[in-house]
Amino acid sequence: MMRKTMIVVSLITCVCSLFAGGFALTGVGSRATSMGGAIRGMADDGSAMYWNPAGLGFLDFNSYDLGATLILPSSKWDNNGTMTTGGTVIAGYEHKEYESKSILRGFPSASVVLAKNPKYKFGLGIFVPYGLGATWDAYQSPTSMQMGSVTLPVSYESGFPKEELMSSLAIVDIHPTFAYQINSDLSAGLGMSIFYSTIQLKTIDFKPNPAAPTDQSYQFAPITTDLQGEGLGFGFNFGLLYKATDLISLGISGKTPSTVSLEGDAEVLLWVPQVATQASAKLGGKSDITADLNLPGDIGVGISYKVKPNWVVNLDYAYTMWETLETVKVKMDDPIVITPALSVSESQINFLWEDTHRISVGTELALEQNSYRCGFFWDQSPIPEDTFSPTFPDINNKISSNFGFGHHFGNWTLDMNLQYIIFSEREIKTQNYTNNNKNGVYNANSISGNIGLTVKL
Repeated sequence: MMRKTMIVVSLITCVCSLFAGGFALTGVGSRATSMGGAIRGMADDGSAMYWNPAGLGFLDFNSYDLGATLILPSSKWDNNGTMTTGGTVIAGYEHKEYESKSILRGFPSASVVLAKNPKYKFGLGIFVPYGLGATWDAYQSPTSMQMGSVTLPVSYESGFPKEELMSSLAIVDIHPTFAYQINSDLSAGLGMSIFYSTIQLKTIDFKPNPAAPTDQSYQFAPITTDLQGEGLGFGFNFGLLYKATDLISLGISGKTPSTVSLEGDAEVLLWVPQVATQASAKLGGKSDITADLNLPGDIGVGISYKVKPNWVVNLDYAYTMWETLETVKVKMDDPIVITPALSVSESQINFLWEDTHRISVGTELALEQNSYRCGFFWDQSPIPEDTFSPTFPDINNKISSNFGFGHHFGNWTLDMNLQYIIFSEREIKTQNYTNNNKNGVYNANSISGNIGLTVKL
């Protein structure tokens, strides 16, 4: 059972890590993102469908929006020379700092808002609230080993992966929204998320070499997993927006916990190396796989204050209930038999993720046809040391700096945003073999840009 659990952990910890704040998109809408996501108390454009759907209740125009986000993440991992399994150092990892592969990724968005009715407002948004991942080429399969005074060649079957740690995720949210203006000071909104997710994941672990003699030092063989899948899920978000005075407005919004049901296939292979008289082998196979991932709910509040008619300052606080991701169960349609003593069928994994806090502040200054914006946020990572690995983009608590610009020409508006996120350095000192975490020192940052074009009619 322990061996089964360890293999399935390597599959699922990759999946779940990508739903953390990390290099996943930090918000929707160029204007809202440029204010650090401090928008719940304002929510006066199409991005309100994501941040606070009640914001549509005070709009009195129809609008159409197209946008795109480009993100370039960067991660570094210094393993401190401590890559071990059961206390034995794993050959193939150098003591050095590795850097993840830099991949520029793009995510589109679009929205329609119909808000000319005095009371009833409607919207439909299509955006990508979660995405990205990480790709590593850290493990170099040894080509030789020393046995006493003799150097022996080491080789594997063809197809051994070059980039053995990889995670790539995109979740598209199709988001119909309804808002109702209760009176001149208060509105309420409700939105529905129809999630479509695509996932590709690779990881590596090490198991006892079933062909190694007891007197041979090459006792461990790499075991790799390659998972691809897609799935659907559903959720809701809600909000209230209250205009306390002409200068101050207050907003509260949140989303319910939801579940994404994944279907796909997983390949699990144990790579037995050729050493001396030991023949190389590639043991294992493929199976269809299903899993239900529980996504967290959250709740947030925001306040917006007009310092002057053309200058607004916003403050937000959000609480995300990541404890809903405590366990995940994975089922394989057909058990993957690797050796008579090692197979994979299903397992329930403990993640022990923690609830998080996020604080955002942002401002917007309008001067004639132009708007100038900036914002900051501080956000916690939910991932504890026991379940952390390089495939987790969200390495630690982070600070984001955002700068934005908008230009208005007639009914059209062009918005742009530049965002830089830096993560606090994190050191993992205790290796948890059950959860396949990895020791070392981690650093990360992310640069992203956002552009949006809106027409109001």
